[in-house]
Amino acid sequence: MAVEPITSPEHETPQSRFTRYLYVGKEYPVYHSGSWSNPANFSLDKLPSLEDLSSSPETALLPLDRIKSTFASGVIHQPETLIFALAASARQHKSESLRRAAYEYLSQHCKSPEHFLLFVSFASKLSRQQSLPRHGYGHGWRTAVNEWYLSQSPKSLAECVTRCKSRYGWSHKDIIKLSHPVTKKCPADLQAVIKYIVFGLEKAKLEFENESRAQEVLELMERVEDFRQCQDPVRAAGLIRTHHYTLDHVHPDLMKSPDVWEALVETMDLPSVVHNLQRIQNAGLLGGGSQVSEKIITALMSKEQVLKSKISPSVLLLAAKTYENPDGVPMPVKRRVGRKNKLKHKRIPRPDGRIIDAMYLALNVSFSNVEATGLKYLITVSTGGWRKTQGGQVDLVEANGPWVVEAACILALGLLRAEEKVTVSTFTGTEGLNARPVHIDKNATFQETVERMRARSTGPPNIGKPMLWAAHHRRKFDVFINVVDKMREKYDFTGRAMDLYKKKMNLPNTRLVNWVVGSTSTYMEGRNVSDVLTVCGFDVHVPRIIEAFARHQF
Repeated sequence: MAVEPITSPEHETPQSRFTRYLYVGKEYPVYHSGSWSNPANFSLDKLPSLEDLSSSPETALLPLDRIKSTFASGVIHQPETLIFALAASARQHKSESLRRAAYEYLSQHCKSPEHFLLFVSFASKLSRQQSLPRHGYGHGWRTAVNEWYLSQSPKSLAECVTRCKSRYGWSHKDIIKLSHPVTKKCPADLQAVIKYIVFGLEKAKLEFENESRAQEVLELMERVEDFRQCQDPVRAAGLIRTHHYTLDHVHPDLMKSPDVWEALVETMDLPSVVHNLQRIQNAGLLGGGSQVSEKIITALMSKEQVLKSKISPSVLLLAAKTYENPDGVPMPVKRRVGRKNKLKHKRIPRPDGRIIDAMYLALNVSFSNVEATGLKYLITVSTGGWRKTQGGQVDLVEANGPWVVEAACILALGLLRAEEKVTVSTFTGTEGLNARPVHIDKNATFQETVERMRARSTGPPNIGKPMLWAAHHRRKFDVFINVVDKMREKYDFTGRAMDLYKKKMNLPNTRLVNWVVGSTSTYMEGRNVSDVLTVCGFDVHVPRIIEAFARHQF
């Protein structure tokens, strides 16, 4: 069968390409798991649409509008692409109005110190990437940076700079020395915080000890500095409970203390507990009836806490699998090798079965956190890899089958509980329409659903066939999702299948997602096929990326 040509949709515009970059880190519709931490995605050649938009006065401010709305949507929990696009908007030279608006947005809305320091890091790198490299600390940069510091309340600024002193190779001290804020007319408490950033606590106390207005922030900063130096685990645990100090404040020597971690788990929200679970395990603090284990189990088994936290099922699944067997979790080879080298001389305790059970209980509750989109879905699943034998028979080859099934079940159960119309099917090994529906009870547990899907025999996936099946049976769907081990270019005719389905069913806005769980890249690299998204690998963000695509947010 002939390979389909690359298509360039007529509706493809610089604005749509820019928006797509914000969600997937590329201007073409392919998302790679783990791409948020890939430095290769953060260079101007990955964002040519910004130059196209900023070159015209009519579209110059559209990039900032898209950044604002994407921030507000809450879909992206790791906003590296958003911060990079904001830094690129501030560094471009086509539109002065966009440059000023980007700096203004930074100073007024990016109050998180992590976001601010990431912006500074990106802006510095972008200046060095220009054809005529510059230092990049001109009037616009200094004005925006100084406004970020001086527009905050003194107490908020003190809390920011004591909790997050440095990130991404930059510290607040470095930035203040470059921006030279004028603080003579500022209130004494704000001046005291700036003095603390540059010269430390002792000089700040010496200069402002007689200023009554500065006493509150001086006491706050002194308490934090005292806690940072504290190496008594019992005292540190008490201070954590009293002042709600975070992991960022804890002295490195206390990172293996069960008393400290017990206090941290009590004061953390559930996503933070889950995020740090493997770290606690590596420190040897779980199992054996430890109080840290008991606190974690209590948090996980609290239905109210799971629902209140809005934690995603994918977060809980990957955390549970990582805790149970870290080497069995899909991750980049470089990261896997780094973990192996880090822990090669260290004996990690066996996982606590009670924690694993609690994780899966929390996982089954968390499906209720998936928000409804009001759309109709067809999810078609393949459970392994195939090859043809000399006799023309098709043999199942063990590939990434278990993860394909589990990825599909995470997606399916969330949608089944949130949506009115969701159909789940598997690819069949027979000729013809190559799709067969599977009945799944929306109230079933994750484990029950996985077992049911594994029991179904499946065949080689032909990713265009689900649309032909739906067209043949005149079934209306807004979104098709294929969950497979890998894509085979020779048998890909999704473009024609999509066109046929849209015309026959009069559904021009139907979209297709090909989730390739077992591959880190596909032949779709750089290709742009109308209304088709390709997802490679599995990370916690994939379900939200698919949801945003289904909603036509990009």
